[in-house]
Amino acid sequence: MSDIHEIDLSISDHRPRVAAERRERMRQRLIESALLVFSEKGVESSMIHDVVLTANVSQGTFYNYFRSCDELLIATGEQLKNELLILIEQEVRTIADPAERLATGLRLFLHTTQAFPLLARFAHQTGLHIVGPNSLMFEFLPPHIEQGISMGRFAKIPVPAMLDLLSGTTLAAIFRIIATPDLPNYPEEIVSLILRGMGVTEEEAMRLVAQPLQPIQPPEDMLLIRSQTRWDSMEHTD
Repeated sequence: MSDIHEIDLSISDHRPRVAAERRERMRQRLIESALLVFSEKGVESSMIHDVVLTANVSQGTFYNYFRSCDELLIATGEQLKNELLILIEQEVRTIADPAERLATGLRLFLHTTQAFPLLARFAHQTGLHIVGPNSLMFEFLPPHIEQGISMGRFAKIPVPAMLDLLSGTTLAAIFRIIATPDLPNYPEEIVSLILRGMGVTEEEAMRLVAQPLQPIQPPEDMLLIRSQTRWDSMEHTD
């Protein structure tokens, strides 16, 4: 009897896990499809019908996961950016100098945007929607900025203003990358300007952006890689 009871418990424990994994796969399918739709049509023109058609699911399935296109847009933007921010944070967190740490992180982000056109296109089409309320930029960036201010590396400017400078200029840079993707050293030029806006001297900013940079290698299961592969298979060349 005890063996039968143990088997029953095993089945009972297994079913919720399988159901949760299945649900997460469907959620990721919707988010991946939304990334493609928003990148193609923008925010205003995209509808639930477009997403469910791309995901090959019913509209009822959509509403089991998201209440609206706006909610899906926020979830997509946050996952896309947060996965990338985690990779970048892992690369820069051991750099002692907060100014070099920030410069390296910004350069990695912009170089990744150049390497993956879908990321640039999504950011271009969605604008500040990509910065959702749960974006990890609000967790990762303030400590770097605050340390830079306390060490005299940055000017004594309020952190929210610094964040606006970083996010606004970076978004404008993404628009430029979309329009002119082959500009040489463009990420370094933009990051140098951002650093100078934060109080770093021109000479020091130029030194920081000239440091060797090893591009990050996103894992294959990352949303960006899955979606870029799918986008490429759809023969998008613009």
